[in-house]
Amino acid sequence: MELLAPAGTMENFIAGLEAGADAIYLGGKGFNARAHAANFDIDELAEAIRLAHILDVSVYVTVNILIGDREMKDLTSYLKDLERIGVDAIIVQDLAVAKLAQQVAPNLHLHGSTQMTATTLDAVRFYEKLGFTRVVLGRELSLDEIRHICKNCKVEIEIFVHGALCVCYSGQCLMSSFIGGRSGNRGACAQPCRLPYELIDESGENVLPPNENYVLSPKDLNYSAFMNELVEAGVASFKVEGRMKKVSYVRQVIGTYRDILNRAKGHEHELTKLTKHDTLALESGFNRGFSTSYLEHQVGRQMITAVAPNNQGKPVGKAVHKKGKLELLLQETVEHGSLLKVIQKAGSVVYYEFDSSWKQIKEGHYVGTPEEGMADGTVYVASAPKQQKSRGLQEFTRKYPVYAYLQMENPGISLTLLLENGMTVTVDHEYVPKIADHNPTSIEKVQDQLSRLGNTLFALSGVNMPEGPYLWPASVLNDLRRRGVEALEAELIEYHRTEWAKRSAEPSDYSELQAKSQLEVKSQLQTKSQLEVQNSNLSLPAISARVDELDGVRAAIAGGAHKIVFGGDRLQRAPYQADVYAQVVELCRKGQVYCTFTIPRVIKDDEVETYLTTLQAMIGAKPDAIGIHVPQALIWLNDLGFTGHIECDTGLNIFNTHSAQFWEGLQVSAIAPSQEMTLTQISELTRHIHTPIETMVHGRTEMMISEYCAIASFVGTGQKENCPAPCLKQHYALKDRKGELFLLRTDPYCRMHIMNSHEMDMKAYVPELVQKGISILRIDGRQVGSKQLERTVRDYVDILEQRKPAPPKQQDAMEAPITRGHYFRGIL
Repeated sequence: MELLAPAGTMENFIAGLEAGADAIYLGGKGFNARAHAANFDIDELAEAIRLAHILDVSVYVTVNILIGDREMKDLTSYLKDLERIGVDAIIVQDLAVAKLAQQVAPNLHLHGSTQMTATTLDAVRFYEKLGFTRVVLGRELSLDEIRHICKNCKVEIEIFVHGALCVCYSGQCLMSSFIGGRSGNRGACAQPCRLPYELIDESGENVLPPNENYVLSPKDLNYSAFMNELVEAGVASFKVEGRMKKVSYVRQVIGTYRDILNRAKGHEHELTKLTKHDTLALESGFNRGFSTSYLEHQVGRQMITAVAPNNQGKPVGKAVHKKGKLELLLQETVEHGSLLKVIQKAGSVVYYEFDSSWKQIKEGHYVGTPEEGMADGTVYVASAPKQQKSRGLQEFTRKYPVYAYLQMENPGISLTLLLENGMTVTVDHEYVPKIADHNPTSIEKVQDQLSRLGNTLFALSGVNMPEGPYLWPASVLNDLRRRGVEALEAELIEYHRTEWAKRSAEPSDYSELQAKSQLEVKSQLQTKSQLEVQNSNLSLPAISARVDELDGVRAAIAGGAHKIVFGGDRLQRAPYQADVYAQVVELCRKGQVYCTFTIPRVIKDDEVETYLTTLQAMIGAKPDAIGIHVPQALIWLNDLGFTGHIECDTGLNIFNTHSAQFWEGLQVSAIAPSQEMTLTQISELTRHIHTPIETMVHGRTEMMISEYCAIASFVGTGQKENCPAPCLKQHYALKDRKGELFLLRTDPYCRMHIMNSHEMDMKAYVPELVQKGISILRIDGRQVGSKQLERTVRDYVDILEQRKPAPPKQQDAMEAPITRGHYFRGIL
């Protein structure tokens, strides 16, 4: 039962140690998903690890971003440095990082980041096979799903229990990068989910209640009331989010969860209840309000901070406007200088400084006439008047009691330091004690010298020394103390290292993933100009069309598409009929078009059994290939006996050559890399792998996929459960402050998909894309009318086959507000 604390600075790190964390996660100066935190350079990191390991606290370093090819050399050196200074584990999103770490820094444990979108038991098993020792589950899972995964896997399971929550499935968000070039997958998210939006229906009307505009801003997680259940479920690590938070937050939140877990440990066979003190302590830290919606499988409006997405603070009373004055009725003492926040019923927020201008009528009752105006509502403490100053080790309370034994040897003397757990170290000195003529050294003087341990993690509890009127020079005692502490620190660090090594993973095993009878491509790819497939040929380069309706299949084939990509995230609430896949294959065979079925980007653990029935129907229809967005699909396809081609789709976030080569080693037949790659990066990719590259060139990019649905929450009943499905009656969109419209679509799992406000259009660049090595140009034709889709496909096919010229680049861009995606614009 590990309590895992965040640290963005050394002060936060010390606070996490002192508050009782069992492990701390932090980032270096690069390669991590909190690029705007202070983070640690390698020397600071080495000192942090030294302190932590003395206390038997583990340190995990976040290397949890997608890595570009040009960064691999620096990453190699960085990983070697992390291993050298004793980092216990790295938290990883990109499989290329995991693969490289196993080669150059094999002593680093691998923890799968929540950015890997691990939402099923089979996803966890996939990472088990690759040598991961821990997987951080997606935050969208329910308690029952967490139980099921913990019970049936070997690796440790880590979950977030407190802190900020993304509205999109982690690792699947493109909204920040497509809007402003700052990628969440690269640690630079601009948090567009925390901005205000209108929810627009087909008539152009905003259907949101007044002042409720923050429809994508979730409340913070707070699973403190469920710690007993999570402990019993088998969760290994309880993670608190907050590498950007203040020192006071880390102290308060980690200290509170430490108390809760300690009680849980002491009462393993009975429930331990959350106390009022626990609740108030957690409320006093930064929060946007709290939610347990995902854990309780009750997703809806109650999990969103629709009124105010910033720090809600701690509720302390209410404000009442009476006779031209504002009365504060406070339920607890508030320090003068605090910033108070009043949230009114209508949703507006007013701030007041609690100073001497507020006159006290009686205890807890204050009256004032603030310049900010009168606001009736709940009063919160937004911030205290002063932040606690960071404390050094001098005042550090989590120290080892140590007992000192000073002894005379023959010759010389020795000092033995003993810890309460029985660990001892002994250091000696050549000094021979002398009998004092007048003033022998008192035991108080010896204690004074040996107790000078302020900047260490030890506190002297007692001294035992030889009796007699001896002289014990301060210089000798200081030398013994210094070397004794160094030896004790080294012993404790070695103890931590030895114990941690026992938790090593089994060697990675790719053999099951590459079971030749199931996953081997029947016809090996010989050149990039021709891909031989079961009953049809796909000549490269080619135009593919992603569609999710039979009419779309017909339209794309009529337009001359060479390949159909069908299924996956159907952007319509109604599920498919089982026979739809056979119909699609029949249409493709008649049109002599290559047929790929694709799997959704997200499948939750409680949906797997149902989805496998769908997957069996797909396999039974005998498509040419199946495209995967989730790695565990390899296990499913293997178990179901699929022997066709397997393609990697965009949900896998393939961002570099090493990652692409990993999947190529599993003999996939096509790769659709990350949509955040530039054309230059993609071109570099094509020079180092033999598998055809497929990229999106036209249509609306999916910006987010969310378990939460704004339509159900604000147009339906407020809950996804038993939702009357208003999305089937009309379409909705989000409108931002600039007037941009982001279309909303729902899928058969009632997940919300946010589409880009601008349509991608790369017709003007078709010759250049092909020249750069892209083999298959994909048109996303979902939710596009049949005639329009047919025209679009025909345009691309005619340009590719040189029956018509590509349109001028400037003219193409002026006809309508379009986007070129990230082809010519990199990401931070």
